Amino acid sequence: MGDLFEKLKTKKVPYKASELKTNPTDEYTLPCLTCSFKNQGLNYYAPKDGLTILKNVISLPSDSDVYRAYYQPNDFTILNSSYALTWKYSEKNLTPNQYLFTVQCINKVTDLPIYSYKNKLGGWNVVKTKYIKLPTKNGKIDFDFMDRFVSEIKKEQILKLEKHLDENGLSDYQLTEQDKQTLENYTNLNWSTFNLENLFGKSTRGSRLKSADRIPGTLPFVTAGETNEGVSAFI
Repeated sequence: MGDLFEKLKTKKVPYKASELKTNPTDEYTLPCLTCSFKNQGLNYYAPKDGLTILKNVISLPSDSDVYRAYYQPNDFTILNSSYALTWKYSEKNLTPNQYLFTVQCINKVTDLPIYSYKNKLGGWNVVKTKYIKLPTKNGKIDFDFMDRFVSEIKKEQILKLEKHLDENGLSDYQLTEQDKQTLENYTNLNWSTFNLENLFGKSTRGSRLKSADRIPGTLPFVTAGETNEGVSAFI
């Protein structure tokens, strides 16, 4: 990894997460990268002024439950617990398809169940020593194959989607009168606030069960992880 990519330097964002917006506004327009894998890690928005703006790079978390790489084709900046990588060789800029292909090769060695918040993969100082497999031709990376492969997948998925829409009568995107009435009914609903404890009662807490004490079985074991609805094992 260290032979192929380099970590980009960025200015520190002068905001705390609590000071940022979770949706874009007229002023808060720049997506901010965190260690979350939701929305490819882009969960906050900040004003652009004075911030490092990145684009067409790979992002990776450095402190997370899930160490998943993403290709980031659009403008963003880094807020915390993550970093960005760019292709090291200026004579060969990766295309978006090549970045998408490479990201999956990276995830083969970073996005593994053995890594979690308690068993961290580490940052770039660790990742740069990892080895990934890429297709080759005549001893060199086969960039043309990477481009063709992703292009074919995109075409295949578009055809599947179009077929699914046609078969289920969804290829016409005009709202029917029933659709319009449903939306109208939703808009005119009355809403009130309620206390969660009054509705659901006291929360239920379990006792701590260390990894070493867990016996494999069929009972879903829920933790604070974000994947698979929190189910991290079966005991």
